[in-house]
Amino acid sequence: MFDLLLNSIMLMPKVFLRTFPVALLVGSLYFGLIFNTSNPLWQAFFVATLTTPYIAIMRLSAMRASLMAIGRTRPATLSNLSRSQLRMAYGNLLPINLVQLMVFSLFYLILVDQFSSMSYEAMFEMAQAGRYLPSEEMISDINLFTNIVGGFSALIAALGFGLMGTPMAVTAANAAEKSPRHDITFGFAHNFFGLFVLYIVAQVLNGIFVVTIALFAMAMFPFIATEYLIYGLVAAVVVYISLYFATTAAGAALSYGQLLDQQKLVREYIQENLAGPQTSPDELRAMRRARQSGMN
Repeated sequence: MFDLLLNSIMLMPKVFLRTFPVALLVGSLYFGLIFNTSNPLWQAFFVATLTTPYIAIMRLSAMRASLMAIGRTRPATLSNLSRSQLRMAYGNLLPINLVQLMVFSLFYLILVDQFSSMSYEAMFEMAQAGRYLPSEEMISDINLFTNIVGGFSALIAALGFGLMGTPMAVTAANAAEKSPRHDITFGFAHNFFGLFVLYIVAQVLNGIFVVTIALFAMAMFPFIATEYLIYGLVAAVVVYISLYFATTAAGAALSYGQLLDQQKLVREYIQENLAGPQTSPDELRAMRRARQSGMN
């Protein structure tokens, strides 16, 4: 597991350099549509419909870059790339998103019911006291609900990557010109614990790095107008996403490479120990000539 973590972090800079241009282009379109739309309904629509394809594009790009960096794939074709993109979005990522949605709905039903009863009591007390602003207890309840939902969502995403990380690399490998044609379950849960830990480490390390750089930039350039800070925030998010996807994709690609090596060793073992002695081409030609001469 530690070898996988260390090798993923060492491979990450090379993958990041290949992934960042894609993140910059796709992120500009994604965040541009959301932030340049004043209607909250349209914003919600864009978030609901574009988030999974956006993540799939970033995942596939980072996975392809990782596989190319370690020499585990060949150049892609447009048709195979399109099929892999759809498979990444709706075969690898959508199941994780659906589980997150189910858990979020469950917590919403459980916690909001409890929060509502507490809120009614708090509002009654506020009305008696003549106050109309939210109490500290209500704000604390909202923060608690948000933290619990966010924590479980991140945990499910980490578990999902542990299960589907290697199959995501398989999907990216299938985009090659001479596709290995692995099925969608190939590599399922391979290196589960290592990829699960890598997912969390990538979030923490890259988050600390980006926040540190952002704070340093704000300290160095305090004269930046407030209205331009949103662009700095978007830039920081794009850099974080690129680093995060590069780190996790590197781990998934390395896990896929380990799986291929293990299968190769198994095939060689079977060939050497169970399939019997192998006949060389020269021996086959000699046997064929001897049989033909005997017939004559």
